[in-house]
Amino acid sequence: MNRVCHIVQSYYPRDPRIRRQAEALVEAGYSVDVICLRAPGQASRESINGVEVTRIPLGRQRGGPARYVLEYVAFLFMSAALAAVRARRYQVIHVSNMPDFLVFAAIVPKLFGTVVLLDEHDPFPELLMSKYNLGPQHWLIKVARWLEKRSLRFAHHVLTTTRALKEHYEIIINRVPVSVVMNLPDEKLFRPPDNFHNVIGDQGRDFVILYAGTVSRIYNLDLAVGAVANLKDRIPKLKLRIVGEGDDIPRLKAMAEELGIADRVEFTGDVPFSKVPEFIAQSSVGISLLKLDPLTDMCFNNKAGEYVAMGLPCISTRTTTASDHFPDDVVRFVEPGSQESLEAAILDLYENPKLRLQMSRRGLEFTQNANWSTEKKKYVELIGSLCEKRKGRKIPDR
Repeated sequence: MNRVCHIVQSYYPRDPRIRRQAEALVEAGYSVDVICLRAPGQASRESINGVEVTRIPLGRQRGGPARYVLEYVAFLFMSAALAAVRARRYQVIHVSNMPDFLVFAAIVPKLFGTVVLLDEHDPFPELLMSKYNLGPQHWLIKVARWLEKRSLRFAHHVLTTTRALKEHYEIIINRVPVSVVMNLPDEKLFRPPDNFHNVIGDQGRDFVILYAGTVSRIYNLDLAVGAVANLKDRIPKLKLRIVGEGDDIPRLKAMAEELGIADRVEFTGDVPFSKVPEFIAQSSVGISLLKLDPLTDMCFNNKAGEYVAMGLPCISTRTTTASDHFPDDVVRFVEPGSQESLEAAILDLYENPKLRLQMSRRGLEFTQNANWSTEKKKYVELIGSLCEKRKGRKIPDR
């Protein structure tokens, strides 16, 4: 049996992309190990749906760049030690960033012939620039780019999530193959209830704008709070529901209080991922208002995909990746950072229930050919080809 190890500096099974990839391989007949962080209350070792999970006794804490670097380095050395002990066990080691240099945890297995796959969820230098407002000439960005290039070259194959990112990495490394597996919604989880179209077109119920995800400044939720304040008289039952946690919540709460709309803005806090579809089913419109920068222009925001998969009309910032993926009749695009554009879109969807129904139906049609099942097949086929590459090296297994 082919054995695959997934190394990721996040919590399992909380990270949906990692969980879906691991379970897809188990379903296809692979033996899968995951090496990850250990959250409070989690077991150090556990078998979950056929995936053997080993958790390293480290957690995550919010902080500045120095804190993140310390956590990254500690996890790198501990996961590398564990991978070294199991060096001959695996055909493929799949390493997910962040950080990029976590791929060097596979250095000993690589010496024994294991194929190394680096999964680039987000470009690390661009993420640092976006998160900390750093310029491209900042010393930290220069170091991150140097590490990114060496990490990509260390891998035998690179996996990423969008066509724009594939082109980005192919410019950096033209000798390492790059594949795309998009982080699209699982249609088994994100599917509308039977009466959803009746809910979408009902003008008598509350008009609920939904955001579900991490609550940080990059998602421009202050625009949504401002829009509720400006439109509350024209849409009497207008409400904003923010599902998730993040460091921008105190600012948004204070803004809602100052604008006198605290009763119209609901903060649910963190909820289990499996509960997100319930909130989508209770909403009128979903929003994905990414701040436009080099990072967000290349990356795919899976929240928009989840709304569309359930037939919820979606308002999204127009980015290169979003406009490349979604047709204009599936998603209502707004200009990045534009309060006026957002308010016009909300008002238009409120006043036109037939438009909401049309977008809902088109979204469901679109999702039939753009979902996790289509991407899962690509991922399993990729791992199969890498396992064949490993066998061709004729390194003894045990």
